[in-house]
Amino acid sequence: MHRSICRIAALTALLWGSFSLFAVAQEDSSLPASAEVKSTTTVDPLIPLGQLKILVKPLTKSDLEVEANAWMKLLRQKAQQVAAVRLTVQREKRVVHAEANSAPEVASGETNGLAGAEKKKLLRAVNELQEERTALADRLEVVLRSLEAKGGDVKQYRDYALAVSGIELDTSDVSATWAAVSGWLVSKEGGQRWIWNLAKFVVILLVTYVVAKVVAVVVNWLLERKVNLSQLAESLIARSIKYVILIIGFAISLTALEINITPILATIGAAGLVVGLALQGTLSNFASGLLILINRPFDEGDAVTAGGVTGKVDKMNLVSTTFRTFDNQTIHVPNNEIWGNVITNITANDQRRVDMEFGIGYDDDFEEAERIIRDIVSEHELVLDEPEPAIVMHELADSSVNIVCRPWARTSDWWTVKTDITRRVKKRFDDAGISIPYPQRDIHVYQHSPNVSVG
Repeated sequence: MHRSICRIAALTALLWGSFSLFAVAQEDSSLPASAEVKSTTTVDPLIPLGQLKILVKPLTKSDLEVEANAWMKLLRQKAQQVAAVRLTVQREKRVVHAEANSAPEVASGETNGLAGAEKKKLLRAVNELQEERTALADRLEVVLRSLEAKGGDVKQYRDYALAVSGIELDTSDVSATWAAVSGWLVSKEGGQRWIWNLAKFVVILLVTYVVAKVVAVVVNWLLERKVNLSQLAESLIARSIKYVILIIGFAISLTALEINITPILATIGAAGLVVGLALQGTLSNFASGLLILINRPFDEGDAVTAGGVTGKVDKMNLVSTTFRTFDNQTIHVPNNEIWGNVITNITANDQRRVDMEFGIGYDDDFEEAERIIRDIVSEHELVLDEPEPAIVMHELADSSVNIVCRPWARTSDWWTVKTDITRRVKKRFDDAGISIPYPQRDIHVYQHSPNVSVG
């Protein structure tokens, strides 16, 4: 077993030496001439990220290319160390397996214990090297962001950093797999880091939600008391501000997960023109919504007839208006359909006239009928004294004498007044023997005597 460990150590040294020679050859052939200039930010490879951001901010594009190459060199060396140790683990596994097969009597418990301890040391070394590699990749990313902002090409660097990042699992070796996963979970640059990132992500979302709710309430309160706007406009503005805050907060929370949102924002901006062309109808509804908010033909809670729908206005956005009908249906109508047609606001005024018409028979006393209707109207507690009710006989129809009754009531009492007066008139007419005739038609039959000829 001692010989095996010596062979493994020698193999590790050989592999590391080969990687170092290969790295030097690659550096000489791939790095640009600017890399010959000495780097200033890699003096301390463990420099805090905040300090590194400050250091790279005043550097020019050429300076940042030097720094990027220097950090790239460190990252590549660390990746080579990880690969060398991983190869040593694989070699040790094969050697132990070969010795166990060739001389089973030698593979005692003590020998296996020594091999297992050596393997654990190597696996711990892999985890430590991977953590150091992640730290170097983070610092390289800081330099690359500054270089990208100043017009540099960073694709090659990022592709390499992405290719060597993460952990690799050997599913054929259970102990190695468990060591890699458990080591990543407890490492500062692995599990601890992502648990902290997830915690920040959740906290930012919660804080953003609370702030958006509070700001929406404050904005609504200010608009209600300081600005003369409709409730629809107030709620729409408050909701819009709330959604903007939520979107900004979500974007910030994504940065807590180390997601670069710059490409996302660029994609959204590029797609804006295409979306705008595809949604011309929606833009028309948007314009109509603005006109409705400016002209204020109705407000939240008003009963209206608009866009072919009669109901109460529930809510509105810049695309559509939501109505709740009197039989409790919810109907969404595009704003373009509303603004392009007649809008009738039923509850816009505090008072409303109640139009009713009662027909009596031609044989009935219409003056008595008028007196009964007038008494009922004057006795009703919800009928207004001003304007004065109008009760007149105005039409001699085909089947009836029609009497118009037009009292006034508060808009909120309109339906109650109409149904109460109609019910009371019917009862009083029945008591007084006044008929309410059905439509009828008189038919007159004329008989003609036949002509008789005299012979």
